[in-house]
Amino acid sequence: MIKLVQTAAALAIVVSAPLGCDKAPAPQSAAPASAAPAPVPPASAALGAPLVLSANARSGTSADGTYTVKWEVVGGAIPDAEPFAIAFAVTRADGKPVAADAEVFVDAEMPHHGHGMNFVPTVKRRGGDTFLGEGLLFHMPGRWVLAIDVGEDGVRERTQWFVDVE
Repeated sequence: MIKLVQTAAALAIVVSAPLGCDKAPAPQSAAPASAAPAPVPPASAALGAPLVLSANARSGTSADGTYTVKWEVVGGAIPDAEPFAIAFAVTRADGKPVAADAEVFVDAEMPHHGHGMNFVPTVKRRGGDTFLGEGLLFHMPGRWVLAIDVGEDGVRERTQWFVDVE
């Protein structure tokens, strides 16, 4: 069950699932967490039509207010200790489109445990200002912080949400 909880500081999602540290994740072809995340390819390398997000997509504003990011889990729910993907859209507060050469990254960490995910997700631009982040894996219960970074003209800004996995 996913329960959306709105707070003044962040958007929290509570996922009720029987997860444990002893459950080994399925083998992955993604790069190990020690590798640098791959930036999104330029718009000219778009893989298809822009993604359409549902009315249930979560929304947040980046740290300096430059971007609004909406995201949702592909398939509707975060699976139990299995890889998943998110679809997301990035818009600029000033109405300009996100630059074709913008760098976009997705990451998640568990601040209370001092670690992140075991794999580095990949991001692909899907057309317009929509993106697909693949290879996310919340391998254990607890509080995760999901982050989407957007970099343009040498400045990177972060939007983040709490995701509680129980």
